[in-house]
Amino acid sequence: MEEHEDLKTRFEALSKGAYFEVLVPRSSDFDALGVLSNGSPEDLAKAPTRRNLFFDEKARLQLVLKTPSGEKEVRELLPGLQIVLAAHATDAVPQGGGNAASASGKQDLTTVTISAAESAKLLRVGQQTYVVWTPTLHIPWPRARLQRPAIYFTANLLMSPETTDQHAKPQTDHLTPYEPLPANVLEPLNFDPAFRGKKIYLSEDRITKVAPSGARTKLNEQVVKPIRGASKRAFPTMPALFTRMKYSAIPDGTVVSLHIESSQVIAGIFDVKCISVHSTRPVDSSTALARVGDGSGTSTTADSMLQNLTDVTFPVQMQAGDETVLLYHLKSQNVDNAAPSQTTLCVAIQATAALEQGSQIDLDIAFQSQVSPGKSAPERTYNWARPLSASSSQKPRQSTQSDPQPASIVGAGKHENVGSGVTFYLTAPRSTHQGQDMPLNIKCINKSSKPRRFAVLPLHRRSMQATPPAHSSMDDADLVAGIFSAPILQREKAADVFCDTPDVRIGPVPPGACFETEMNFHVVLASGVLDLGTISIVDLDTKQRVDVTELPDVIALEGIESGEPYIRRGTIPRRNDKVTKQMDAARQRWHRKTAEWMDRKALRTGDDAIP
Repeated sequence: MEEHEDLKTRFEALSKGAYFEVLVPRSSDFDALGVLSNGSPEDLAKAPTRRNLFFDEKARLQLVLKTPSGEKEVRELLPGLQIVLAAHATDAVPQGGGNAASASGKQDLTTVTISAAESAKLLRVGQQTYVVWTPTLHIPWPRARLQRPAIYFTANLLMSPETTDQHAKPQTDHLTPYEPLPANVLEPLNFDPAFRGKKIYLSEDRITKVAPSGARTKLNEQVVKPIRGASKRAFPTMPALFTRMKYSAIPDGTVVSLHIESSQVIAGIFDVKCISVHSTRPVDSSTALARVGDGSGTSTTADSMLQNLTDVTFPVQMQAGDETVLLYHLKSQNVDNAAPSQTTLCVAIQATAALEQGSQIDLDIAFQSQVSPGKSAPERTYNWARPLSASSSQKPRQSTQSDPQPASIVGAGKHENVGSGVTFYLTAPRSTHQGQDMPLNIKCINKSSKPRRFAVLPLHRRSMQATPPAHSSMDDADLVAGIFSAPILQREKAADVFCDTPDVRIGPVPPGACFETEMNFHVVLASGVLDLGTISIVDLDTKQRVDVTELPDVIALEGIESGEPYIRRGTIPRRNDKVTKQMDAARQRWHRKTAEWMDRKALRTGDDAIP
């Protein structure tokens, strides 16, 4: 007990005239002890500090204790002391009453306890002793939403409970005097005959929130107050990296996409060092792990239920506004006659950011996401429209069923049994170049019981509004429309491709037979995803049609830079000479005449079926 009183006396002598401060330096290489040894102590207040902080950041702080006690006394006292470091969030713009969090103006984010003797550096300057600590504190997101969040830090230097309990008197098994026992809230049930002899007991402490109280002291004993310190101001805080998860259902599992986007208001370079993703299922306790990047620039993937689909070499550099997407394949649960269990994905991201203002920050992001893939999109199925004219529906149908089955358009390279009827497969190359010809392969499978005949033709774009007269320009038409408060005429979008094939005839295709042909498109778009427009499939027997808009996606690349001429399939090489120019001009006139003929034919009110 005498040692405890001596420790208390020395701590009180340390607290007299002591000053405790929390510094948030701008530079990661800032050394408070070096500033004190090379200059005056007033230079600490002039050191540049951070402008703002970031969520999920490991803030590098420096705690400085100034006391008039000697260096020897402080060094002997440090093993019995501890530091309680905490981060608090506040709203720079109060949101008014009604919310307890905004009314108090403070939210406790995180608290850590550090031994005072751990990584402490002492220095004697004049008549004062300085002690410097350099801890790191992780900044999580606040539980309540703040309009303009700001974070400040507090630190308390106090006697450790281990030292206090070591010098305290041993506890006895006797009850604490002057303190009532907790009541039994289920005591009335003991008088019920149905529960006779059960001795039902439930303490009120189990259902009543009791605030923890400190160790009881004697009436004449005073509690030693800790040495308190805090940062001088609250730092505005914002997110540095935005993360989100997307799920897409596939037949054998789920495709998970992890999107990482850097903030557009931060000037600096981000280095994503490591990304760890693992899935857990509580039912069968199966765990799948996929880890990419271990900080050494390598990429590893575990052979489990979660497979990494993106071959990325870490670290990955990102600038403001950049987005990185990683894909994972989560296999379906192969358990027969078992209810589907909820899958949780745990994501951990480690990154660093070098800001232009001179700060080097470390980011540690960890969150969980419930897998909710939803239902997979069904295959696109097109139904036959009504006959093209009323007169054709009265004619006897030839080589067709009484109720035609729907025509199904299936993706490239995919052949599935979709039932009876007619199935069309439309395939195209994944990529092409500007100025080249691209084939669209059409494959027709007749699964019905009658021979079928079809015609496939491209549909040219036509403006939905009335076109202006030929002698007036589009600008004049817009001016006239504005005077009479009429809607402005819509200009047609420039086509990405030109179809060199006016129409394709298929058939007659016998039952169970297959017919394959192709349409030729000339690429005009320089680069990007091509819009192939719409093609129409017409049944020549029933005069019914299907307009297909879901055509394959083709990426157009820039023109070939090599000097080798592009060779058309089945034609002579194209050369930049006079004959080639004349042939191109004749081909364009032929396309223009064909488009005008199709427009006039579509505007007819009678039968517009293909003969």
